[in-house]
Amino acid sequence: MSGKKSLIVLATILLALGVVMVGGQTSQVKAAAWTSPATDSLAALSQPGDEPNVNTFTGKIVSQNGVRYILRDEANDTWYHLDDQQQAGKFLGKTVVVTGTLDGRSDMIHIRNISESKS
Repeated sequence: MSGKKSLIVLATILLALGVVMVGGQTSQVKAAAWTSPATDSLAALSQPGDEPNVNTFTGKIVSQNGVRYILRDEANDTWYHLDDQQQAGKFLGKTVVVTGTLDGRSDMIHIRNISESKS
């Protein structure tokens, strides 16, 4: 490769890495974040009518290590994190029915409603 081509390739690589020589000193260039218009919002990713499934969960509100409130579903030997700790704390020790959407990645229920179970 000729010297001129090597210099162009090196300059291209350095620019791609965000390194610039200014007055003999190397400095980092902060790249602007680029986002695609198609991924700028979740609305662009979802199809019409695609709403999270709202489900009903029954169990007891218990304290996990005295720090967090969780829903313990003893019938299915499962427990769930709850996104609204203040609301969940009002039902500590009680069997409740929680209506909400489940985030399967974190086992977190996003509470829409919580009430004491009638049974």
